[in-house]
Amino acid sequence: MAQPKKGVSPEQLRQLSKELNLTVAAIAEGTGLSKAYISEFRNETRNLSASQIAQLRAFLDQKCEETGIDFPEDEASDAAGEQLVKGLGGMIQRITRPAILLSEDIPKAQAEKLLDLIESNRLKVGELLASEFKTQGGILFTSGDEISPDTEQKIRDIFGLLALNYLAITILQGRNVVRAVPPDIDVKTLGDWLSRYVTQNSDLAGLLPAEPVKPAEKEPALAEGDEE
Repeated sequence: MAQPKKGVSPEQLRQLSKELNLTVAAIAEGTGLSKAYISEFRNETRNLSASQIAQLRAFLDQKCEETGIDFPEDEASDAAGEQLVKGLGGMIQRITRPAILLSEDIPKAQAEKLLDLIESNRLKVGELLASEFKTQGGILFTSGDEISPDTEQKIRDIFGLLALNYLAITILQGRNVVRAVPPDIDVKTLGDWLSRYVTQNSDLAGLLPAEPVKPAEKEPALAEGDEE
């Protein structure tokens, strides 16, 4: 059976950068990744995709082999991850991006696409948050000023992107509240309306499951005198 591909943690990258005298520019040139991505990953402000982690690991492995340095172990994080998986009964997948637990029913390819979408939306939100807040009378906001149409639209976009990321995370966890629906669905509930809206108006359209996951039903309590 093939062994799982090894990854690299920000701590390992920091340690090897020092031991191998590697600059961010050198790592970027050797991996094909941007200097910003590498710097932010090293500072633990950005997660990398599985393919990006693989590129980074391959480059660092090569440098370690060339210089005779052993790749540093990250036993603490590995042990914590294994304990987490065991504690949850093995009902999750381990992925290269930290802090998200996946349902075991989510295919890896779909998970990667959802994670890429979440990251893309996060970057869009960051750009919107950095834009100027404008009112009808200019940038300065005083009591009674009305928000400019441009700023109002950006505010709507921010909350829309945050909502999409929430829906994507619930899909990853197997607790999704939306599903793929045909355009002519007979809307009977707010859930039907939301599913149709997301299907027709968002980047999640091609990643929606066919049916929302139903919560597990509780077993009925035993009546007095019943046997287990």
